[in-house]
Amino acid sequence: MAYTKQQKELGTLAGLVLVAGLTWFFFVGKGAGSPTGLTGPDKYQPIDAQDYSVVLDRLRRAQSTEYKPSGRNIFVAVPVKVAEPPKPVEPPHLDSGPVPPPPPPPPQLSMKFFGYGTLPSGGGSRQAFLLDGDEVKIVSEGDTIQNHIRIIHIGNDRIEFEDTNTGLRNSAVLEMPPST
Repeated sequence: MAYTKQQKELGTLAGLVLVAGLTWFFFVGKGAGSPTGLTGPDKYQPIDAQDYSVVLDRLRRAQSTEYKPSGRNIFVAVPVKVAEPPKPVEPPHLDSGPVPPPPPPPPQLSMKFFGYGTLPSGGGSRQAFLLDGDEVKIVSEGDTIQNHIRIIHIGNDRIEFEDTNTGLRNSAVLEMPPST
């Protein structure tokens, strides 16, 4: 038997009305078990009213008191230690005797790094162009110049070198040659 659309809607409506009625009966319809917890007037008992003037006097006195700190933390149950005045600081002991020399300064390149390039006949290794006064020197990585400066790396914007005497490293940035 096939139900029509109207019969299906009426059946759904009847089910919803039944659920609403049961919900009202169990949660709202009971007087004693109401969610507010109020009972009827026959079960109400007034409180035993006493003279509360003593309580109100104590409350007023407590509200009018002022806090005077005593130097201890009221939130910690441990006694507070009184801080002693700091002792004078003694100067550190300086060693007497010869003072070691300061470390050597980083190496300096007396030439100006003004360009780089790659030679196809050199196996594709990078070459740096250094300007020493009016003379241009072409060096590659691993070359030694000025008898003690070895070229470590030639980059796009800087050249890195090492002093073979001290082992210290430094770098120089790419500079534009002076215009003549």
